[in-house]
Order: sequence, then structure tokens, then C-alpha cells
Amino acid sequence: MSNSSSAQLQRGVIVEFDFAVLPGHTFLLDIYGARLAKEGVKLDAMLMARHTGGKSFSSGINALCNRQQKTVDVPAVIAECNEQFAATVTGAVSSVPAGFTDFVKALLAKGLKVVLATRGDVDAVKAAFAGVATDKLVVVHDASGGFGFLSWDGWRRAARKGDLHERLCVGVAASGYSVKGALTSGLGVMVKVNPLTAHQDVSGSDCSVGEFSAGLADDVTRILHV
Repeated sequence: MSNSSSAQLQRGVIVEFDFAVLPGHTFLLDIYGARLAKEGVKLDAMLMARHTGGKSFSSGINALCNRQQKTVDVPAVIAECNEQFAATVTGAVSSVPAGFTDFVKALLAKGLKVVLATRGDVDAVKAAFAGVATDKLVVVHDASGGFGFLSWDGWRRAARKGDLHERLCVGVAASGYSVKGALTSGLGVMVKVNPLTAHQDVSGSDCSVGEFSAGLADDVTRILHV
């Protein structure tokens, strides 16, 4: 991270792009469900919540397979599915909601830096925001091991890659587990759940997001006290 005073004081927003903006949890359920079905392992929304919630890919899939008494090459399945997930995210960047683009523009207009964390192709995500390209809009690759969430170190890593300090940032999370990770790292938190994460505990978050819009930038500045 830069030692300049401007960098130290720069406020920012870190977005869990694949899950808060795109329907990444649905992608995970569909991709892993189809692949595991070939091994005779069932995965639906309830089983995903019960066995993978808050766990790493390895721990979650192993727990699921053990519960169903199936022997599976878990590392190979994870590698295959995560590669497909990255490709699916990359193919979906053209469907970014207009409200989210408006939100990003409003944040940048307030002098905030925006960091998008994705498991997809970084260049493809950058291209989706070509119309608002600036050095304060940063896309970073997320290699987090959490099944559909960012742990505390994932949020911190994203902040560092964006030349930010996490305690001067707001995280846009998509699940209760991501909220807890962001809070542990010292970020303020906005949360945008979906039907696959709505059951999770999001207590501690500063506000809940229904749909993205430019007006949400005012909530960010309120959380950051700027």
C-alpha cells in the first residue's frame, strides 16, 4: 500500500461483485449441483445452506459427500466447477444492472475509490465499465476459498489490492457470512441478500440494499462519516 498521506486517507467501497451484483450463488448452486449429480450426490438450496454455509469449498463439499456416503474426488470437482463459475461470471458481466453502474458513478463523483472483487476475468469486468473508466475504479481477482462468501482476510486482501485500508472502507456484501467477514476486518457494511442467502444473519450491517441506485452513495458517505 502507498505510504502517501492521500492514499492513507482515501475512502473506498469494496464490492463482492459476483454475488452482490451478479447472481453468483445461483451460479454456484447450478454448477455444483449439475457436476455432483454425475457422482450421485444431491445438492439443492437447502443442502447448500446446511453443508456449505460459512465453509470453504473443500470443507463444504466433503461434508455434503460424507453425509450422502459418496466417495468423490473433491479437489477435482472443485477445480472443474470453479473454472466453470469463473467463465459463467465472465459471460454475465454484460448483464450488470444499470442501477449498479449509476451507484458506481455516484461513488466516484464523491471522490471514493471503488474496488470490485471477482472470480471472473478481470479485463472483462473492467470492459463492462469502460464508460466510467478511472484510476479510482479497480477490479481485483478474488481467489477466496469461501463457498460463496468473502472471509475477513478476503476483504482485507481486496482492500490492499485496491491500495486502501479496510477501516476506511464500506463493503457491499451478499450474505451473512460475508457481512461477518467484513465486520471482523473493520469495514462498514451494506448488504444485498438474495433468496439463497436471505436466511443468514446479517446483524451488524449498517444498511440493507434492495436495488442499486445512485442514491445509495449517500448511505456510503453516512457510514464513512464523510
